[in-house]
Amino acid sequence: MSQSTTVTPFEVGAVSAALGAGIGYAAAPRKYSLEQLLTIESDVFVRSIPETKLLNAGENQRLAYAAITDARRSIIEASKSNSGEAKLVELLKSQELNGAYKSIKKFLPKARAQAAIVLAVVGGAIGTIAKMIHSQKTS
Repeated sequence: MSQSTTVTPFEVGAVSAALGAGIGYAAAPRKYSLEQLLTIESDVFVRSIPETKLLNAGENQRLAYAAITDARRSIIEASKSNSGEAKLVELLKSQELNGAYKSIKKFLPKARAQAAIVLAVVGGAIGTIAKMIHSQKTS
């Protein structure tokens, strides 16, 4: 007599999601670095520092956020003339911008948590779809 167990697509998805979350958490940096803040997509940047936190922030933090936002704009403008990399290097050496980053760093969400969530969702979806496809092929 042989016993067989079946694994549902939901179970495979849940395990894949847990595995993805673990990998995302382990692989991601603790917080976004200044370079990452200056080069990430605009929508990710806006979500990385919620407005509610800025409303409760002090004047120094609001000025720091404005300095980082201006630096991002200058990189975008420099990229139009193919000098974005040089502008980024110049800005990363700036003591003023490094000071701004340090004062706003506590407002940044943990990049590890975001990476874990993203990889959990992706892993769960891929695992579930793969199991469903495999189940259809074997039946």
